[in-house]
Amino acid sequence: MILQEYDLIIKALVERYSSDFVQLVRGIPADRVERLEKEAVAVKRESDVLLNVCEDGYEYIMLIEIQTRPDREMPLRLLEYTAMQHREYRKPVYPVVLNLTGRPQEDEYGFDCLDLTVIAFSYRVINLADLPAEDVLRYGPVGIVPLVPLMRRQLSDEELVASCARRIREAPAEWVPDLYVGLALFAHLGKIPVEVILKNIEVSKMEASPLFEGIRQKWVNEGIQKGIQEGIQKGSREDRIEAILEVLEENIGWYPGELAVKLRAIEDMNTLKMLFRRAVRVKSLEEFQAVLSDVLPSAN
Repeated sequence: MILQEYDLIIKALVERYSSDFVQLVRGIPADRVERLEKEAVAVKRESDVLLNVCEDGYEYIMLIEIQTRPDREMPLRLLEYTAMQHREYRKPVYPVVLNLTGRPQEDEYGFDCLDLTVIAFSYRVINLADLPAEDVLRYGPVGIVPLVPLMRRQLSDEELVASCARRIREAPAEWVPDLYVGLALFAHLGKIPVEVILKNIEVSKMEASPLFEGIRQKWVNEGIQKGIQEGIQKGSREDRIEAILEVLEENIGWYPGELAVKLRAIEDMNTLKMLFRRAVRVKSLEEFQAVLSDVLPSAN
């Protein structure tokens, strides 16, 4: 898979779970984190995320630059964009480089001209390869768990992916599909074998994420799609049904026994897949039952 696809997925995760990524950078939870839109800025860039952060009453902009490849021009580009944001919003800017490459990055840039120090620019660098995977798994926020396979670790491949999957299952049900996609993708980037990834990740839940649709075709080029399809085919109907019931219990708090009976009467796997996606999004049991009533006559 080309690195641009990793750029897109990590950016989506940072935007969706921004509070968790701010905590990764700062080491403490922020009071408030809001995503900033970039329409007002003339130069649009796809590799960064802008966040408005309030920490102990102090408001600032956090600019997160995502690095999936070595880039000598990064400090100059980050300096330029930091200055642009400061000019636009008139707020202090906290620039961050989130480095996925495993190669250390510098954390400052500057130059003198004659008797002047023209620029002395510092920024925060998070080298994932320097972070202890086990500690992040134990104490870190769940939104950054997909990045754990890129961190320094002692666990085996299988132990690591299994531990990450367990943490993700503890997250709110609507988060799980996105986090599974991120885990699968970055475990692959971390050279973990596909069979280990598929053994420990519930692929039927991963399919419910819109992020999965965005990378499905790219995975074909790496031979991963074949493995995913095999994993889906091996997954039993009962696994999918149990996944639906688990999500309903998480979202709504309960489900009647007759609903499980109706689900088990459905043979078509595509129907079960659609019902899982709806179960993730429904706000009430009545809403899901209405969807189920619509599909039951044609489900077999």
